[in-house]
Amino acid sequence: MAALFAVLLVFVSGNTAWASGRHSEGLGAISHPDWMAALPDTARLADLSIPGTHDTMARDVTFVAETQKSPLPEQLNAGIRALDIRARHFKDHFTIHHGVVYLNANFTDVLRQTTDFLKAHPREAVLMRLKQEHTPEGNTRSFAQTLRWYLEQNPETAPLARDHLWRPTDGNQQAPTLGEVRGKFVILQEFDGEGTDFGLSYYSPALNIQDAYDVPTMFHIKGKWDKARGHLEEAAGSNPQTLYVTFLSGVGPGAYPHAVAAGALWFTGVNHYALHWLESRDMRRTGVVMMDYPGPDLVTTVLRHNEHADVAQDTHA
Repeated sequence: MAALFAVLLVFVSGNTAWASGRHSEGLGAISHPDWMAALPDTARLADLSIPGTHDTMARDVTFVAETQKSPLPEQLNAGIRALDIRARHFKDHFTIHHGVVYLNANFTDVLRQTTDFLKAHPREAVLMRLKQEHTPEGNTRSFAQTLRWYLEQNPETAPLARDHLWRPTDGNQQAPTLGEVRGKFVILQEFDGEGTDFGLSYYSPALNIQDAYDVPTMFHIKGKWDKARGHLEEAAGSNPQTLYVTFLSGVGPGAYPHAVAAGALWFTGVNHYALHWLESRDMRRTGVVMMDYPGPDLVTTVLRHNEHADVAQDTHA
């Protein structure tokens, strides 16, 4: 019965009737490549409403591991500015994984595509959660040492990092201003840096993260949304210097990522709840909203809340 339900769930959640372009999938329909350009240099990243993708590179893989339909360049062009990159440490290199599943990409691909976008749009900035994923194998150095190799020594990627990586100074772990990070990517460091700040620590008190990803069955989707909504409400009314990160994503043995995001059978998906709730609110900020299969209207609605941010428009945008 469980296997039959899983097959039915995949079939129905993959049906286009459930994959509404308003809330889920179809990012190629919108283009917001320069939305940060209109904001002043003094605006802090923590005080903005930033759309992001959970397991950014997980596309064209098994239905259990897949979380996105759009490739990274399309996501960035649509307005996504927060990435979730999971790197397996394999033979002194980083392969990109979702759990045990290799995502047909390597860290060099991520850096090249991200910095290509930043070169073309130098007033934008990108947050990049970097997490050690799956089991290390065949390495002669630590994860942090390999990252340093990518950022400082590898001839393919070191020049990209030199021009586009933001690094904190004097151990400062406060979220930077836009003026400090335009044209750069900011690592959210979810690994042992061995005393090195490659970016902002994912565990810093300056970050407040909700990632309640456990959704055992479709009956638990509403509870997942309730947790996410509570965190969004907290973000709207809390310290503007704290970077709030809210994950809409979830998965479980009876609820796969697409069904949780877009809905299936008679169940409403988290993206649908989020879109209609955000459309009805004039929040000062949402913080970073990390999503599976985000749709055009959901991304645009998150961006709209920057109109309510406690910042003034820049005169040369």
